[in-house]
Amino acid sequence: QIKPLAKHYRHMDHYFDSPRLKAAFTFQDVYMGLSPFEAPATFSMMPYTELAHGVWYPKGGMYSIVETMMALAQQAGVEFVFNTAVSQIEVKDSRARGVVLEDGRFHTADAVVANADLPYVYQNLLPQDRLARQMARKRYSCSVITFFWGVDKPYEALPPHTLFLADDYRANFDSIIDDLTIPDNPSLYIHAPTRLDPSMAPAGEDTIIGIVPVGHMDETGEQDWRAIRDRARRAIFRKLALLGITDLEAHIKFETNCTPLSWRKRYNLVKGATHGLCHNLMQLGYMRPRNRHPDYHNLYFVGASTHPGTGIPTALVSGRHSASRVMDDLGLVDNPIAHFSPRMV
Repeated sequence: QIKPLAKHYRHMDHYFDSPRLKAAFTFQDVYMGLSPFEAPATFSMMPYTELAHGVWYPKGGMYSIVETMMALAQQAGVEFVFNTAVSQIEVKDSRARGVVLEDGRFHTADAVVANADLPYVYQNLLPQDRLARQMARKRYSCSVITFFWGVDKPYEALPPHTLFLADDYRANFDSIIDDLTIPDNPSLYIHAPTRLDPSMAPAGEDTIIGIVPVGHMDETGEQDWRAIRDRARRAIFRKLALLGITDLEAHIKFETNCTPLSWRKRYNLVKGATHGLCHNLMQLGYMRPRNRHPDYHNLYFVGASTHPGTGIPTALVSGRHSASRVMDDLGLVDNPIAHFSPRMV
């Protein structure tokens, strides 16, 4: 049923004749770091899940998930330390002893859960051993250039979700996955969250988000991300013009944008790869880095680059898996929050 040895795009031949429909049902593979021409047909589950079960939107935007989880943790007595980076996870023998902060303070811990990008943790916070070297040889997902625009007029004709798929579909993926750049005619996604949540913009105004998949950072440092960002920006305006929206640029009140450089600097994403390690067969399922470190048995991981994989729902599942492991390993039962102590970092 899951067809792990069949290529995703070719597998769509069994169901569709239209190249546009084949593209619509395989585009999500780019977020796995793969071209649908090489991705396993297993990923057919993604468009199926969207169509069969729908797509959920958290009121207040994605960050409301973070705020809600933080509020629940604080109610349980969790203490957060902000604006202080971790410079090292101190280890000895087969255990993590705690974390060293950038200001030199040391926090001891019975368990350490790392929610930074897993390859970054291996390469920057732990001893440089064989596992760190293995991470350097892993394959990474693509990146995206994202624009967040606040505009001074509503664009009510724009639906909540708009996906533009390029006609030169295979060439698009070759540019992103193989050439690590932006296609000449990129596929892209436009989100208008105020259609679902009016609180996302003041009355009479609008919020528009544009997302353009691009390659991740290469090792040469020769990519001109400012130029690539500007090409992505122009591509969005060209696509919107096809819908009759020709004046968006003139009505932008403010703009925030992120490139692979931004993702690496702000969030320590290795290569600026927004979806972490890619999901080829050698990094999928049992082969994906586990939620617990193989050598330091009280060091756990959550996020896109560990098991089970990328995406907000999946990353949250990784958190649940690690929480269950912590409970089992420390002999906790029932609700883990009820047993939280300051020695768990």
